[in-house]
Amino acid sequence: MVNYSLDLSQISLDHFYQLSRSKRMLPGRVLLLELMEDRFALLARAGITDLKVLIRKLGSKQKMESFSARWDLPYPYLVLLKREAGSYQAKPKPLSDFPGVPFEYTEFLRSLGIRNTRDFFELASSGQKRNELASKTGIPEARLSELYALCDLSRITGVGGTMARFCYEEGFQSVTEFASAEPQHFSNFPEEDIRYCIQYARVIVECELKSEP
Repeated sequence: MVNYSLDLSQISLDHFYQLSRSKRMLPGRVLLLELMEDRFALLARAGITDLKVLIRKLGSKQKMESFSARWDLPYPYLVLLKREAGSYQAKPKPLSDFPGVPFEYTEFLRSLGIRNTRDFFELASSGQKRNELASKTGIPEARLSELYALCDLSRITGVGGTMARFCYEEGFQSVTEFASAEPQHFSNFPEEDIRYCIQYARVIVECELKSEP
């Protein structure tokens, strides 16, 4: 089964370095670009091998303060670093965020304990499961497949409900399809934002290929 969120151990520290160095940082995160090589070398010396380890070692204010003192890395830098690492972890969103999905569908699913995009994505991960859910809920299987595609797209950092719907209508109905897109396909959105999302989609695809048996 494909999980809604990435296994962050699949993103090595070196891969994170390459991704961070090549992207246009949000204005509030440009500090991450300063002294990158030296700071990432210190992170490696501290035993950080991947994003899962990084987030664990910086898991609280106390841990960050201790890490900052021991490795001579500025506390504000570590706060931003943790946020940037966390951006590769998909955040669940309410199913009601998607335009065009009937309110009665999302409310019925909620009554069954399916409260957000992660719940639905992991519960309805195959055609058989969606068929069973259609029998249980009375929601047409085609609409459940549509909702599954929207949930899949929502795993991409920067893709909210409205953008997921736009992508779906334009024929990009999975993370894999979105990862192969070009920015000009999305003229309704700022090109830099689309490049940002495409990069995240490609990381998801790459990590999931690594985790295949």
